[in-house]
Amino acid sequence: MNLKEIYDSGEDVRDSQIPEKWKSSFDKFMFGQGCLADSDEYGNIKEFIYFSEDFRRWYFQNEKEILRDINIDIIIN
Repeated sequence: MNLKEIYDSGEDVRDSQIPEKWKSSFDKFMFGQGCLADSDEYGNIKEFIYFSEDFRRWYFQNEKEILRDINIDIIIN
């Protein structure tokens, strides 16, 4: 799924769903925000899960650039 598809789904977002290209921007935005931790049976954190509302606010702030990148990827591929 690309970021627009994730946005449109309205679901909570896993850390692994954020492309490396956008990771730094998203991490800076999420600093201090709440999230969930997906843990294994021993309590070791496997991955963070971010609330859809927070993701949607970040997406909205970056929508123009995100859509531009999606269009570029479509043209290239």
